[in-house]
Amino acid sequence: MIKKALFTVALFTGAFAVITAVNPLKAGEKEDGKNLVLNLKGTAVGVTRPIPPIDGTQTSSATCFDVQLIDPESGRVIGKGTDCLADIVPHGNGLALTATTYFQLPGGTIVTRGRTTVQPVLEGSPSMTHITGGIPSDNNILFGTGRYKGITGRARLSGAVNLSQLMSSNEITFDCLFVIEPDQRIK
Repeated sequence: MIKKALFTVALFTGAFAVITAVNPLKAGEKEDGKNLVLNLKGTAVGVTRPIPPIDGTQTSSATCFDVQLIDPESGRVIGKGTDCLADIVPHGNGLALTATTYFQLPGGTIVTRGRTTVQPVLEGSPSMTHITGGIPSDNNILFGTGRYKGITGRARLSGAVNLSQLMSSNEITFDCLFVIEPDQRIK
């Protein structure tokens, strides 16, 4: 009887493992397969790199920061994120800029672009100096590769950064959440 029960548990566990291995949720994706939630997190020194030209200004290079890409639900590293900042304009105590962001995931890369607001933190975080945000009004996904080829949709940003070392060492610490809302289901 015990052997039969152990066999049944082993069979069930094995079947569950096979189902999970064949049909896993992709890191950061909602169960419906539609939205991605990604956390761009870490500290990096900026390096000037080429980017696709920005409409309106034709800016074709930016200061880019490579950090980890984290699944916010599990806390696991799932790829690399690169945030490239250009067309920076001061506004009062804050800034407005264009961010071209590369999300390098195991299944491919998604590249987004949007205008971002950066404002000083008023309360709440001794480790972060500024709050960031970007709300798209239309498609701001530039392109995708791999399983994301042909992707269109919107990417929304809400985050925090530490700019205290930016002037002295060109370093930024990021803790930014992105919600990528594709127009079509990700396969």
